[in-house]
Amino acid sequence: MVCIPGGVLAEGPDEIISKPEVTQTPVPSDPILGLIYNGTVDVKSSISVVADSGISYTIPGNTPIGVLEALMNSGAIEKLSIGDELMEKKGTLLLYGIGNLSSGNGNGWFVKVNGERLEDVVLAETMGLSRYTLKEGDVVLYTLGDPKGMVSESKAYLTVTIGMVDEAEPEPVKEPSAVNTSEENDEITEITEINTDTKPEQSDDEAEHVSDETPEDQKPEKTASGGQEVLYTGSMSLPSGTITIETTGGDYDINAATPLGILHELLEDDKISDLTVSDKAMKKGGILILEGINDYQFTGDKTWFVLVNNVLLKDYLYDEEGLNIYKIKAGDEVGYYFGEPSEPASAAQVKLVITIE
Repeated sequence: MVCIPGGVLAEGPDEIISKPEVTQTPVPSDPILGLIYNGTVDVKSSISVVADSGISYTIPGNTPIGVLEALMNSGAIEKLSIGDELMEKKGTLLLYGIGNLSSGNGNGWFVKVNGERLEDVVLAETMGLSRYTLKEGDVVLYTLGDPKGMVSESKAYLTVTIGMVDEAEPEPVKEPSAVNTSEENDEITEITEINTDTKPEQSDDEAEHVSDETPEDQKPEKTASGGQEVLYTGSMSLPSGTITIETTGGDYDINAATPLGILHELLEDDKISDLTVSDKAMKKGGILILEGINDYQFTGDKTWFVLVNNVLLKDYLYDEEGLNIYKIKAGDEVGYYFGEPSEPASAAQVKLVITIE
């Protein structure tokens, strides 16, 4: 096991390893567009990541690359392409590809946390993708495209809300030896003096790292801008049968008595003007994803989520709660909200509420 600067462990041979030639899968001429994944992930204190060089690294689980590794282990994404060229100099890993989509042709993977882009190369010590500390409630946006462009113009993107963070148990403090010889006392004194001299330098490093993380109680409060917009409220009879819904990847026949079936009927009745649905999760979970209603489209910072009788449908975790699968019953209240699923529905920017008769 080789110790790499920056608090990351690398498992591999002790001999010098030449820099590997990394072969990347180019972005196809007709790439997959739109949302790859949208959900909440609980993270562990540490996780193992294998770079393209074949070397395995143990990194904190609550980092952008740690989260991606957890998604891959759960089957949400197929594979990762990770570079370790900066490990020796800056102690961080690089993100080259997610699934079959990799950097190239003027596009690259970049990461935003709560709307702020991580400068993972320039500020690798604090914003490196295997070093930046994520906290519960953070929204992480991974985007393949032009870092200066808009998310809607990107090749692909996925968003993750950080759930519970499994923090490591503190290591037990070792009791000092009971032996009291003059030689050992001299050694202890010498070690104590060395530790005393180096302690301020370690504290400065820690202080620099912590300073980038504003305590929760010091963060500015969000202010309402004009109140919550209501797209539509009303009631409708429980629909029946099968309807054909248009998605970004083709048409699908779904049960009309589902959250997406209800939106389709509202679209047909001109209650809403536009409906955007993605089929990117169809192959893996058989679910369709709601990306937009009218002018409110998924941006990474905000997304559409659905509450049935004030209970959140976790379609990103459970296939049976997919918006094209979950069956609505008479008497249900179905609410569609554009905001952050981790926050109360009242904090969402936009809402649409239907009562089923």
